[in-house]
Amino acid sequence: MKCYNCGAPIQMTQKFCPNCGSPNVEFKKHIDDMEQYDKKFNRTRSKVIGNSKWFVKYIAPVTALVISIIALALAVIGSNTMLGYDMAQRKQQKYYDSHSEEIQTRLRKLLEDGEYTTVYSMYSNGDCSLKDNGDRYAWNDFYNVASNYTYLRKGIINMMEEENNSYYSSEYMNTIARAVSEMEDDVDRCFNSSYHNVSEESEKYIKDMHEKSHELLKAYFNLTDEDISGLADMSQTDILTLITRRGVE
Repeated sequence: MKCYNCGAPIQMTQKFCPNCGSPNVEFKKHIDDMEQYDKKFNRTRSKVIGNSKWFVKYIAPVTALVISIIALALAVIGSNTMLGYDMAQRKQQKYYDSHSEEIQTRLRKLLEDGEYTTVYSMYSNGDCSLKDNGDRYAWNDFYNVASNYTYLRKGIINMMEEENNSYYSSEYMNTIARAVSEMEDDVDRCFNSSYHNVSEESEKYIKDMHEKSHELLKAYFNLTDEDISGLADMSQTDILTLITRRGVE
């Protein structure tokens, strides 16, 4: 900028012109502006600090208290839910223990009737499981095969309920292929592994489910006996390709 009196160069922060000594008009304006800025800044700063102190003193403790109450309420609800679940489980287990012989008789009647999906459903929904002289693990292979047998049947039923344009729905076809693949592995492990303690009573039911699954595959996917004999050596992807191709022939 220049001096209003003589035109010599002068800085904003110089109170007088270094050439003619005239007062610098812009200097006073600059000082006034800075004072106003400082006053506004200090007022704002004081307000912010005051609000912060008020928040720390009042709002923060209240917020912390509310959060603590909510957390406690959730903990109580969760605890009561788990308590209710545990009580129901204990009540159910008490019933199973007191009616063990009756339940085992009913389960074996279902087995003889070929109601494998019902037996598996009772097992998966609770502790209502088959045992050999109290050994519940002896039937593990049966339940593994029954699980896949159940999914195979459900997959076929769901697939058949679809509209014609989605008859061979990929979702259900994948479910069926996975069930078949896992069943073949489970059956092979059951009868060819020396590390399994399989209930002798369960073996005939495992074989029956295996054979019935093959009949379902023949009926709904046009598989031949040759196709069936090769399932044990096929991957899930290969099985999916096979039943898809055969199903649309």
